[in-house]
Amino acid sequence: AARIAVIALVAYALVLWVGALVWTYRDVSSRTRDPFTHVIALVLVVVFNLPGLLLYLILRPKETLADAYDRRLEAEALLQEIQEQATCPACRRKVESDFVACPYCRTTLRTPCASCGKPMSSTWVLCPFCGVDRVPATASAPSQDRGRSQPAAPPQLIAEDARAKRASTARYTPPAPATQPPTPAAVTQPESGAEAAP
Repeated sequence: AARIAVIALVAYALVLWVGALVWTYRDVSSRTRDPFTHVIALVLVVVFNLPGLLLYLILRPKETLADAYDRRLEAEALLQEIQEQATCPACRRKVESDFVACPYCRTTLRTPCASCGKPMSSTWVLCPFCGVDRVPATASAPSQDRGRSQPAAPPQLIAEDARAKRASTARYTPPAPATQPPTPAAVTQPESGAEAAP
């Protein structure tokens, strides 16, 4: 009975030892590709058995190769998302891809197409919406028109502000609306009378 018990214990220890070797090899193979680390992990388990397995569990790499690969993919995806997000070339702030101008520094980001009017990037050769080729003259024309159209509306406001300032600072002069309209009529009437006289 004692011999049978000893044989059973030896067989159990042998199976446990082989199982620890197989598990250690699979685990270290899933965590690193370094052959030196594989050998060190297997030697620890072969020489010290269960204490060697415990020592390997303390010294083994923290993450598996699959975890490291997933983490690398996630980091690359985040970097790609950051790089693909449009930024203003002047102030480097984030802008949307369909912005025509930067809302922070007023830098022109896109120019409208001469045919369909949709915003075009400065690097595009043709409009992707209507297929019309990009012409340098048409690219500069909207900017000139935009530059001319902006001052077209404000002059009335500027004139009103100037009139208000003139009325407040120069108190001895008559109001601006009453004096400005008659002067063109008074100038044109003598000219028409002078033309009619001869």
